[in-house]
Amino acid sequence: MIAQSTEFSAPMIISSLTFFLAPGAVEDHVTFDEYYVYLGYCSSNELSATYDDNYVNGWKYPVLERTSPITFLETDPTIYFDTPFFYDPANGNLVFEIAWPNGEDEIYTYTSVTASNTCVYGDYYLSAGDQWTELPHVLINGDLALANTTFAGIKASFQ
Repeated sequence: MIAQSTEFSAPMIISSLTFFLAPGAVEDHVTFDEYYVYLGYCSSNELSATYDDNYVNGWKYPVLERTSPITFLETDPTIYFDTPFFYDPANGNLVFEIAWPNGEDEIYTYTSVTASNTCVYGDYYLSAGDQWTELPHVLINGDLALANTTFAGIKASFQ
């Protein structure tokens, strides 16, 4: 999936993703045998069908790697990262990849139709997938980075 850099007002540290579930999306939980999340930068506004081609210089950063079962609850379908990701919109669009090798269970979210290929779906072991113009509703959680300023500038903003 891709998020356009223009949707971010400043750099931020991304620590998790939250899904907006479609009604009746899961019973009370869903468990995956393995689960991986990668983030990185994309220089294009549209995703290629080849996964690794979407990352600037092929660099995708692992933020969550689970080789043992992981469970998401219907009441909190949030993926908390092991390693936060510093994202600066000046470096390009944000691309994130979510993978689970067994490919059985799913989390069903609301989606929006976009004008370009903003999502790629496919089998875990393949290098490419099918391009889609439907983008899942996902909330990107984290802390906005502080703007560079001096102590005097900060103090003046409170007067």
